[in-house]
Amino acid sequence: MNTASNTAAARATATATTRNNWLGKLRALALQALNIHLQTCAIMAEAHRRPQ
Repeated sequence: MNTASNTAAARATATATTRNNWLGKLRALALQALNIHLQTCAIMAEAHRRPQ
């Protein structure tokens, strides 16, 4: 999973859907939260994979 392309796609989609309507803003916020969550999971998985 490539988070850079996910971020770009999410921003493009959020920009297209956000027409000063609260559902579009909520969707953009949810996509941003999902991206941050996926990045955190990737960091934790990498830390877990490395030996102590």
